[in-house]
Amino acid sequence: MDPSPPAGDPTRVYGVDFSAAAADAGRKTWIASGWTDPECGGLLVTDLRSLTEVTDGDATRREDALPALADWLRERDETAVVGFDFPFGLPRFIAEETGNESWRSLISEFPESIGVDDGHTDDPVRAFAERCVGLTERHGEGTYDKRRTDVALGARSPYGFVADTIAFHGMRDVLAPVLEDVRFAPMDRTDGGWRPEAPTGPTAVETYPAAVFDRLGLHRRKYKGGGDAAAARRRENAEGLIEAAGVTYKSGTGASEAMVSNAGGDALDAVAACLGAFAAWQRGYETAVDSFDDPDAVAFEGCIYA
Repeated sequence: MDPSPPAGDPTRVYGVDFSAAAADAGRKTWIASGWTDPECGGLLVTDLRSLTEVTDGDATRREDALPALADWLRERDETAVVGFDFPFGLPRFIAEETGNESWRSLISEFPESIGVDDGHTDDPVRAFAERCVGLTERHGEGTYDKRRTDVALGARSPYGFVADTIAFHGMRDVLAPVLEDVRFAPMDRTDGGWRPEAPTGPTAVETYPAAVFDRLGLHRRKYKGGGDAAAARRRENAEGLIEAAGVTYKSGTGASEAMVSNAGGDALDAVAACLGAFAAWQRGYETAVDSFDDPDAVAFEGCIYA
């Protein structure tokens, strides 16, 4: 999983295409591994596998896969940056109206931190979504509100019917368990760098493969699924990452073939997430908030790096 780095002073970069599917989260979660390449200034992808493969078949069902993913993240060292493609937070008003003074306060006891007791419900994801909808209606912003970063990049609401499952399980089962071992950008950042109280472990960032492809002029949609047309779009995206962003695929990894043959798009999205993490690191985790009506909201809501 971690072959020898290139010469120079590289940084380890990872991208995780996340799944919370009950029966096969491990097979549908893919991890792309890479190094920053000091010689060309780009990203060298060195490995691309499903979480089940990374754990030698020990993590397939959700109850096994998500703790394994949290353990994998915790085991990275402080030089690593890891991009995940699920929402890291909720709109600021939800955090504040439920008495949370910071993003870490929200995540540390999630979902109890927003008033959801998932120990007494058969469907905690639905309870989470309904709680957020109730707060949104009281706030007067409609049904499914978005974070500022979601609006800017065309992402879904974290508690809408498309993203609610990955948001819930990502925050509860991946972020909360590693909160004391991992630092998060931009929430743990200040103008001068990392907050003094931030952990010294790896850095985790939120990214969004669709936005990565969009910004590179590649296929944002219709690259997932069977059929020749979708496969052709996956190939164009895989090749486009080389041409538009300077990504290199290490020979012998089978990365290009995996990105095209994986009909679900999970392998391709993992590489896009890796590129999103690389871009975040390359730019010092700066956030583009000029268009936000509340630039300080990223400290509560998180920010997508694309």
